[in-house]
Amino acid sequence: MLQTAFVLTTLPLMAWTVMAAVAPPQIFSLAYAPDGKSVAVGGFKEVRLRATGSDDVILSGHAEVVRAVAFSRDGSRLAAAGGLPARKGEVVIWDVATRAQLISIKGHSDCIYAVAFSPDGKLLATSSYDKLVKLWDVASGKEVKTLKDHIDAVYALGFTPDGSRLVSGAADRTIKVWDVATGERLYTMGEPLDGINTLALDPTGKMVAAAGQDKSIRIWALEQKSGRLLRTQIAHEDAITRLAWSPDGTTLVSASSDRTIKMFRASDLFEIRTLPKQSDWVNGLEFSPDGSKLAAGRYDGSLELYEVR
Repeated sequence: MLQTAFVLTTLPLMAWTVMAAVAPPQIFSLAYAPDGKSVAVGGFKEVRLRATGSDDVILSGHAEVVRAVAFSRDGSRLAAAGGLPARKGEVVIWDVATRAQLISIKGHSDCIYAVAFSPDGKLLATSSYDKLVKLWDVASGKEVKTLKDHIDAVYALGFTPDGSRLVSGAADRTIKVWDVATGERLYTMGEPLDGINTLALDPTGKMVAAAGQDKSIRIWALEQKSGRLLRTQIAHEDAITRLAWSPDGTTLVSASSDRTIKMFRASDLFEIRTLPKQSDWVNGLEFSPDGSKLAAGRYDGSLELYEVR
């Protein structure tokens, strides 16, 4: 039986707590830096870079809540996205080393909920409440393609490791797989019984896990011309808000509005462990690049780091 366990560490990275005299900034999104030394958290009109033993670096100037953050694979760029409901979606690309704002893109008509760099760092994908998925040229900020097929808000997306395909999940109860080069929709997977809030691709890009309002986790095989449902598991007592797949592919972790984080064996969705009740909703959940830690960022502003053994 898998012996992996989570142990709560006490590092300066978790300096913000809900017991502080001044309430910490709320966390709406989270991403681990590729070097594993810092975590980016999206808040209200700002992004904070948190690192062990250092003060937060604050990247300010966003118009509204930062609902999605993502690093480029080489760690040189950080994309932060959000916007104003029913007005505009905004994504800002930052130079991580200099903390300089490189590009500000306003290309959606509503909030952006997900953002991802292509593996080669040349493209940026965004998805929005406006039902659209867009691809942008990172160097120029120009729109490359608009992917139109969802009929409701698109809350999650991710590139396959080779960058050839993009996977999106939406409130319309579907997951769609796109050809990045052509913008063509390759196929749709529609098994979910309710809206999709989150998805995670396995490290090989051959499988995708998705979850949302129906409290269940589903894993599909991403085949050439269709998706094949492999397994389903009712996982929580309320909607699932976040998924994270471990870098070694063995473990899938979920967070829910029921304020629990659960750990599953990816091969059969056997539940290994439930972490202690969270202080608030978990809006960000991600493994460190080496898989040794799991970061969980909550709506109340607290950030916890779990050691994976």
